[in-house]
Order: sequence, then C-alpha cells, then structure tokens
Amino acid sequence: MMRALAILACAVLACCLAAPAQAQMSGRLQQQHFGDVAPGTYEAGNTRFTLDRYQNEFLMRFQGQPEVFVLYADFGSLGGRVLKYDSGAIAIQVAGWGGMTIYTDDHPDGLPTARTGDSVPPSLPQVSLQQMQSAADDEAAHLAYARGIHLSFTADWSGVAVDSSLRALAFDAMENAARGIDRFTANPAARTAFSQRVVAVRLQTSAKPYIKITDKVLIVTFNPRDGYFGRASSRAIAFALGKLFGIPIPN
Repeated sequence: MMRALAILACAVLACCLAAPAQAQMSGRLQQQHFGDVAPGTYEAGNTRFTLDRYQNEFLMRFQGQPEVFVLYADFGSLGGRVLKYDSGAIAIQVAGWGGMTIYTDDHPDGLPTARTGDSVPPSLPQVSLQQMQSAADDEAAHLAYARGIHLSFTADWSGVAVDSSLRALAFDAMENAARGIDRFTANPAARTAFSQRVVAVRLQTSAKPYIKITDKVLIVTFNPRDGYFGRASSRAIAFALGKLFGIPIPN
C-alpha cells in the first residue's frame, strides 16, 4: 500500500492529508515503474528543479531551496500520471504522451517542463547538535523579524545528541515546520491567530507525523524510521494549520 502522510489538526479534530487519494492503485503504479517519468534536472520557465526516485515515489527539490518534497504517484486522465505533495495538492502532471507540467505558487495554472540533464538524489542533512540548536534560534529569529511571531523551537536535545540519524530527520522536520509556519502566517489573520495560541514549537517522535497544540505549544511529530516519508513537508504543515485555525490557505 502507498504510504499516507497524516497530519492531525488538533487533539480532537483530525485532518488527514492522505497522499495520494487512490492508495489501492499503488500496486499497479509500482508495476508500471513510471518509466515515462525520468529522474533528472528539469526546467520550466525560470523554475528549475530535480526529480529523483525514492522507493516507489519521487523526491523533488527546487533549485536554490533546501526543502526536499516527497511526491506521491497516482493515475491521471487519459493514461497520464499525477505526482502529488503530501498535502494532496498536485505538483506535476504527466500526460499520456509524456509531456510534463509543473504547478507552483507563482504559476498555479502550470508551466510546461523539459528535462535538461541528470541529477544527484538528495540525502538528509548531517548536522551536529550545536548546528541544530543554532538553526532553532535562527528560525525563531526569522519568524520574529518576518512575521512578528515570537516563539522558540525545542526538541529532546539529549536524545538527538547521541543519535545522528535521529538528529538528521529531527533537523529536517524542524526546518519544514518553520517553513510551514512562515507559509501559513503570511496571511495576516493567520498571523494574529497563531501568535495568540502558540509560543513554542516542540519536535517529538511518533508513529506518524502530526501536529497538535497543547498548552500553547505546537507539537510537531516525525517517525525517524521512515526517512523522508516520516516527516511532513512545509506545505502539509501550513495546510494542516489552516484546518486547525479555520483559516484556509492555498494548498
């Protein structure tokens, strides 16, 4: 079965972001191996990105941006394919004849895409405890400066100190959470609501990635055994926050 990334909008309200919608078709998709989607570097107007296989799914990274997105493969119309973010939004459509279209925030109607070369698959960043703690302070400072939101980022520092693999995914999950908060609070109403209810963000391990608010602390969980599948993207975090606060934002 295709993995699904579920984010809980709060303790009592679940907003499951299953990606993709038709998980029962996963076996058929895997058998076809998506031979018409070639890993490599791609260009669409001024947008450049890489696309690489990751188990039975894909990893996408935009040039000049650190985040790595997991894209989940699903069937499209007329023999085509769609690659979706973990939030459920369509990232790329592949026509039956092989043409690709990417959808971005700047170009929601899509841009035709062409492969330009090979790529090197991304890997989780290897960081020290000091680097992760410094990044936590940097993310808090950025949100204070850019959004006027004052909060702290924390984790089980003693746990991540002794486990480099745990620390790598915790760092990645923290960075995605910060980017998701930044994306959500670009909306003035969301900024006000968030600042009133959240004063800290805490990273925790769990069987599935989810978010919830407890005593003004936004809990963001990740599964260190699942690699990139084990944490939510910034888009999924922002989308779940929109559900939690009742302030929808573009997915």
